Amino acid sequence: MKKKLALLALSSVMTMSLAACGGKTDSANSGNEASNGTNQQNEAAANEELKPEEGATLVWWTLEDQKPYYEYAVQEFEKKYNIKVKVENVAYWDSVARMSTDGPAGTGADVFGLQNEGLSQAVKGGLVIPNDYFEEDTKQINRDEAIGAATYEGILYGYPWNVYTTSLYYNKDLVKDAKFDTWDDIIAFSKKFNDVKNNKFGFMFEGRQSFFDLAFMTGYGGYIFGNNETDTTDIGLNNEGSVKGLQFFQSLKEILPMKLTDMTGDVKSGLWQQGKLAINLDGSWAIGANSKLPFEVGVLPMPTLPGGENAKPLAGHTSYFVSAYSKYPNAAKLLAHFITTKEMQVKINELTGAIPAAKDVESVEGIRKDEMTQGFLKQIKNSHRVPNVPETQYVWQSLDPAVDAIWNGADVKTTLDKAAANIKSNIENQK
Repeated sequence: MKKKLALLALSSVMTMSLAACGGKTDSANSGNEASNGTNQQNEAAANEELKPEEGATLVWWTLEDQKPYYEYAVQEFEKKYNIKVKVENVAYWDSVARMSTDGPAGTGADVFGLQNEGLSQAVKGGLVIPNDYFEEDTKQINRDEAIGAATYEGILYGYPWNVYTTSLYYNKDLVKDAKFDTWDDIIAFSKKFNDVKNNKFGFMFEGRQSFFDLAFMTGYGGYIFGNNETDTTDIGLNNEGSVKGLQFFQSLKEILPMKLTDMTGDVKSGLWQQGKLAINLDGSWAIGANSKLPFEVGVLPMPTLPGGENAKPLAGHTSYFVSAYSKYPNAAKLLAHFITTKEMQVKINELTGAIPAAKDVESVEGIRKDEMTQGFLKQIKNSHRVPNVPETQYVWQSLDPAVDAIWNGADVKTTLDKAAANIKSNIENQK
């Protein structure tokens, strides 16, 4: 997360400079004009058949772990449209930085992926064009939250395909018949299961990443920004709920007597794969990997917190976008739409385990019926939206060190007040 945020911050500066220098293709210019929001253009586009440009070839940036899907998708797309597609492995959190240099150089992607906080950076840098031709269809098939994450300042840019959140994976061989209705149950189990000298733990999470810790804060009424994560003048990371949530987070040190910096993703994954970790707080992105382990894995919904409130993990979305630098914007729009239709989202789930952004997929034929998929589909309904405003970049750089200090015993209220003040100051300094 830190790497991603650092790159996004860097890309913001770079893309603003590049946008000022100009040098885009005609399609890029037409995209920026469209981004000013002319409904007439959208209506005109919707009434015309979208035809790919003569001789179009496309580059698609996505993740290597999506290989089973993108190989299938490319084969089907090329068969239908006779347009060649080259896939390159570029992470969603690297796309803005890469496109801000590779786009003007003519070596960028025609279609690339972004997560929530990347969109605002991409729009401000002039890297993407609106989803105008397929706007109605995109809105019809996807969850409202997915559409919101793919929209910036009232304009739909993205083609959503995935929603991700966190919950509790558990090793069925280690947990057996234990019940975990509350976090008190997790704590009680861990006290009995832990064998710290031999690196055996009942529960572990990557607590130094505040993305995971926010589940405790939002569960008690905390939030990042007000008005459903859109009002950056209202920071809720030090309100009463957030303080209460991190006081509970701090209490988990009783069953995890180690530094947060020692609970890295690699350490946790290693213990989990070796069968030394019973309950693993992780993301839905790990469904595919956990399906291949030599032991059976289940998913628990986030248990209730002391007092009866539900912990609410953050939920983010991934969408594909059409580059403003594409020489073949029509062909790129066809590809972005083709790989994110509801049918293809179900295919992605079948091949990789990724959770679709489309609504009402729980019982659709082809969707995985396994406990992990169905568990996350339920957890997503009790989750908290990741903001997609550009100011989000300042949250993690202040909150991550704050949770580390709190884990080490710092006063929760004082530490969160300082973090919130830092975020507010950084936002004001960028105006």
